Amino acid sequence: MSLYVSAALRTIRRIVAVFVMTISISVSPLSARETDELRAVLVTGATSGIGLKITEVLSDNGFFVYAGARKAEDMARLNAMANVKSIRLDVTVQSDIDAAVALIEAEGRGLYGLINNAGVSVLGPLIEISEADMEFVFDVNVFGPYRVTKAFANLIIDSQGRILNVSSIAGIVSGPFSGVYSMSKHGVEAYTDSLAAELVRFNVAVAAVEPGNYKSRIVASMIDRMKRSGYLAEGSRYRSMLGLLSGPVDRSQHKEPDEVALAALDFLSSDSPKRRYMVVPNKREAEITIRQVLRELTQLNDGHAFSYDRNELIRMLDETLAEATPSGSRPSQSRPSIGLHEAALTGNLQAVRQHIEAGADLNAKDPAGGSTPLIIAATFGRTEVARALIAAGADVNQQNNDGSTALLTAALFCHSEIVEALLAAGADKRIRSNTGSNALEVVSVPFDDIKATYDYIGAALKPYGLVLDYERIRKTRPKIAEMLR
Repeated sequence: MSLYVSAALRTIRRIVAVFVMTISISVSPLSARETDELRAVLVTGATSGIGLKITEVLSDNGFFVYAGARKAEDMARLNAMANVKSIRLDVTVQSDIDAAVALIEAEGRGLYGLINNAGVSVLGPLIEISEADMEFVFDVNVFGPYRVTKAFANLIIDSQGRILNVSSIAGIVSGPFSGVYSMSKHGVEAYTDSLAAELVRFNVAVAAVEPGNYKSRIVASMIDRMKRSGYLAEGSRYRSMLGLLSGPVDRSQHKEPDEVALAALDFLSSDSPKRRYMVVPNKREAEITIRQVLRELTQLNDGHAFSYDRNELIRMLDETLAEATPSGSRPSQSRPSIGLHEAALTGNLQAVRQHIEAGADLNAKDPAGGSTPLIIAATFGRTEVARALIAAGADVNQQNNDGSTALLTAALFCHSEIVEALLAAGADKRIRSNTGSNALEVVSVPFDDIKATYDYIGAALKPYGLVLDYERIRKTRPKIAEMLR
């Protein structure tokens, strides 16, 4: 074996030793924490887009997720995730829903949270669209949450849990050709308010999240369905609906729905959850939505016997604002129950945020190995924790006692999303550890030459929650090497 490979192996083994020492400081192994102690949440439509991102974030932050899916390959993929169990669940099929209830009841965890996320869309003018298309959308988007919530109501009430309905800013803003989808989401808004009023007596919180435009498969699925059904624009008063679509059908021009998933986490974790979480990727979408609410207010107030003048409207607005709990005063800044390093290790995003809000030193090194919270998050693949630390100003080039950085560590463990975030934040690819290897060299070693070292790493850190997926590592190492070149 070359001196280059030997140096890389020494670097890898040294990293493991440093992290084992770091973890040993007042941290209980994750394997000792039984998954049945985690609060359980059911997410419908969990195979892609917002549902998948919510599943990832919740399962990485102290929840056990029952992930609804319809296809066997999607269920297998979800089952490979830690703290996730897939459930065959089509929200339009009552027998699927009944079976899901029976399974969750039999497992004995109870159910703390329900996230009604499954959704579909169609495109077309309301004076021409078929009744079948209307029924298709409403069956999933409106009757789906109704069926699933009704079926799981006893479990949610027993746990005094929480229900989150994934609506959309389209439930507030309506436009041409998306009317059916907007109608369904307006329905979800009304359903949320009525359900919340009915369940408050049981100490069950209900909310809606209204995402803007984020990356998802909803448009691709819509186009597939239109093509399968033989959509033609012949005879229409309007041009082809397919011609109205612009940009990639996978909506890859939009951001990943990380903010939507974090809103779901806040709703399930906060001592004072909000009724609505409007989550949009830019100021323009926020302004369009809020202005539409104001436009409807002025239309409702216009020209009748009980219209209010401007001063009265402003007074009512001030009173309404006073009634609402300002987000800045919500009790999310309570003292963290665990230290920042342990929060990074366990993926406790809420605790990490509390440390950030309290002004903690984000670059503090543990006394044993000199690892920072960001390096620990990079080791264990705590993507959302790493992003939060980076956004809060953590030093992306800080080195531990062995000279390793978060970038070198994330590359070693093939956490590509963390590598991408670190590079975007200006992480220095050239930094070498004390043994002389940089991040690129660590992932350039042939996998077969270092598999034994990964075996060693896996055995050493498995009790603390590290899961090494060799198939993923094999596929990801070349990708990360390309990112680092």
